[in-house]
Amino acid sequence: MDKIRKLLAKNKITLMITDTGSEGFYVPKLRTMFVNQDLSEEKQKRVILHETKHAIDHSDYAALYQSVAQHVKMESEANNFMIDYLIEESGGHFDYTTVVEEFKLGLGWECNLR
Repeated sequence: MDKIRKLLAKNKITLMITDTGSEGFYVPKLRTMFVNQDLSEEKQKRVILHETKHAIDHSDYAALYQSVAQHVKMESEANNFMIDYLIEESGGHFDYTTVVEEFKLGLGWECNLR
């Protein structure tokens, strides 16, 4: 988590682990990410990584979330960022089947990561 906290600090993103009504979300105007305190540490890490992508690359496009196609695209990008980070963190070693099942991905998903 130290590497993730450094990434957040570098991008001036405040992290709040608190009681939320969802797994987590990012508020661009506050530059603050809120993550549910009731999630396991591993799940919190995944949510933080997902929301980090939104914070870094999607903050200026919040209005586009009203478009279903753009919303799906940004959510996919955030999920890909999270998965790519976790794979890199494990030295590039992963079980393809487990990743596809756990994250409910289609075959060929890794072609879209790069």
